[in-house]
Amino acid sequence: MLRKEILADFGLLLAALSWGLNFVITKDALASVSPFTYASMRFLLAAVIMVIIFPKKLKQITREDLKAGCIVGLFLFTSFTAQTLGLIYTTPGKSGFISSIYVVIVPFMYIFISKELPGFWSILSAFLALIGLALLSLGDNLTVNSGDFLTLICAFLFAGHIISIGIFASKSDPVILNIIQFTVVAILSTLIMLINDGTEFKTLSTSVWKAILYGVLVCTIGAYGLQTAAQKYTSSSRTALILSLESVFAVMFSYFFWGEELTLRMIIGCILIFVGIILTEIKPGFLKTKTGEYS
Repeated sequence: MLRKEILADFGLLLAALSWGLNFVITKDALASVSPFTYASMRFLLAAVIMVIIFPKKLKQITREDLKAGCIVGLFLFTSFTAQTLGLIYTTPGKSGFISSIYVVIVPFMYIFISKELPGFWSILSAFLALIGLALLSLGDNLTVNSGDFLTLICAFLFAGHIISIGIFASKSDPVILNIIQFTVVAILSTLIMLINDGTEFKTLSTSVWKAILYGVLVCTIGAYGLQTAAQKYTSSSRTALILSLESVFAVMFSYFFWGEELTLRMIIGCILIFVGIILTEIKPGFLKTKTGEYS
C-alpha cells in the first residue's frame, strides 16, 4: 500500500508540473483564441481520444457514474472557465499562485462533510494566504484586477472539484469518471463557443493547435488521469498540497519563458501563500476518515 501511495504522490507531482507549464502555454494561446473555443477543442478531443482508447468502458457506465461524472465535470468546467478567463487579464505566475489557494480552502469546505471545525493551523494558514494574496494582487491604489478576482473564484471551484473527486473516486472507475467529466466540459464549452464565437476553431493557427494538443494529451488526459487514479490511494488534502506545487512551477516557467517581472512585494506574497499551503498539510488535525487521518 505504501508503494501505491508513493506512486500516487509522484503522479500528482507530474500533474502539477504539466499544469504549471500550461499557464504559460495557455496565456500565449489566448492572445489569438477565445477561452471557450480553446476549452471546447481541448476537452472534446480529450473525451474522443479517451473513448477510442477505452471503448468497452462505455458499456460499463452506470447511473451512479453519470451522476458522479456530471458533478465533477460541472466543477471542472466552472473552475477551468474562471481560471482561463482570468488568465487573459493577469500573468501566468500570479494566476498559478492565486489558483493554488484552493489547498487552504479545501479543509474549510470539507466542514460540510466532516461536520468538524478547522483547527488553529488551518485558520493561521488561511490568514497567511489572505495576506499573501493581498500582496500579490493588490495594486498601488489598493484595487484587484478582474483577472486576479476571477482566478480567486477558480480557487474555490477547484477546491470543490478536488473534494468531489475525493468522494467519488473510490466508488467509480477513474477512466469512466474522466470520460464523463471531459464530455460535460466539452458540451458546455462548445455550446457557449457556438453562441459567442461561432466556428472560430476553423481559423485556429498552428501554434494554437499545438497549445490545444499539449492541453489535451499532457494536461487533460495525462494530468487529470493521474489525479483521478491517485486519489484512490491518497487524501483530498494531500492531493491539494502536492497539486499546489503547480504555482511554483507556474512562476518558474513564467519567469524564464514568458518574461514575467516579480517585485519584492509579489515575492513576499508568494512566500506567504506557500507557507500557508504547507502549514495546512503539516498540522491539519481535524479531518478524519475510517482509516485515520483524512489528510
